Amino acid sequence: MPRPGRPIVVTPLSPQRATRVALLISLLSVCYLNYGTIRQVYLSYPDAGMEVLRGTAHAPEQYRVGVLWCAFRLSEPFSLKLRYGATVIDAVSLLVAGFLLLHVLERTAVYRRSRVEMQWLGGAAFVLLVQFYLMWVWTPQRAETLPTTLLVVLTLWLWQLKRGSLRRDCGVIASLLGVALVQSLVRADVAFFLNAGVLPVTLSPLGRRLSLRRRAAATTSVAAVLIAGGVQLYLSRVVYPQANYGYVTLWQLRPNLVHVLRWPSFVLFMGPLAWLAGQLKRRRLAVDASGMALLAGAAMYMAAWVVVGKIDEVRIFLPFAIGLTPLTVEMAMLWVGDNVVSETVRPVSSVSASGSFPSQQTE
Repeated sequence: MPRPGRPIVVTPLSPQRATRVALLISLLSVCYLNYGTIRQVYLSYPDAGMEVLRGTAHAPEQYRVGVLWCAFRLSEPFSLKLRYGATVIDAVSLLVAGFLLLHVLERTAVYRRSRVEMQWLGGAAFVLLVQFYLMWVWTPQRAETLPTTLLVVLTLWLWQLKRGSLRRDCGVIASLLGVALVQSLVRADVAFFLNAGVLPVTLSPLGRRLSLRRRAAATTSVAAVLIAGGVQLYLSRVVYPQANYGYVTLWQLRPNLVHVLRWPSFVLFMGPLAWLAGQLKRRRLAVDASGMALLAGAAMYMAAWVVVGKIDEVRIFLPFAIGLTPLTVEMAMLWVGDNVVSETVRPVSSVSASGSFPSQQTE
């Protein structure tokens, strides 16, 4: 009880702290549900994943050996089943990716320059949108989905860092290439298109606002694409030449158009991203460069997904969708109210002839 005559001081809860608490509860709930799903899969099929480790699985699952190999190495010393190692990897990937992605949002100029009320709105929209995408992670369950999400978010974060010394730039380049290499062992197609999306941004005025200088960024992007392609060719031609697609049809464009039962999940899942594309086209804003690079890679990947993948398996696109959450929240904050200083985000038409953009880098 406070002493008589002494005023009661109430410390307001910051939107950043509230968002972290809500995000933690949401992610822990998904981790718990994810373990239940993994458990059901392994109870129904106790040998799940072992065919990949033995090299007898069909393509393309056989080429995505990275996560299952790590899960096996985690479980083997403790004589545990493979599902426990896979659960630990999923939980760590989900928690790290979620909070790293929130940090990406909090570094954007739209969020930093907004009023506290808009930051509350942005935090709530972020948690809600992440939870919406994670509902689709079990369509169907795959070991590489959440680790791939972490690697996509990590790449986005590295491209958003502030430029620094030559030594720092070398560290960023090494980190980006290392992430691309690891991603190639998990899902080489994601690594390929993710880094390919950076290249057109480096050739545009937005390239000035990436974590690396234009030439270094373009070279790093091309090198990461070559790493992804090289790893895929090495796995398919040298390590697992016997892997084939079995009964699965490689080309899925016609079935995607004909089978209308594939459409509902695709339309529902892609709704927020369609809204994001409409907002970017209507507003024509010079927004975060790393987010636009991810959007370019996502557009390329979606085109390939519609042609060679089943569009009702939306978990295929989930890493890109979650990675675009900060950019979607930025547009949502601007849509609700224009609270950003005009010097921070300007229409593309107002950019000077020299192609310079206002800096969004944080201190």
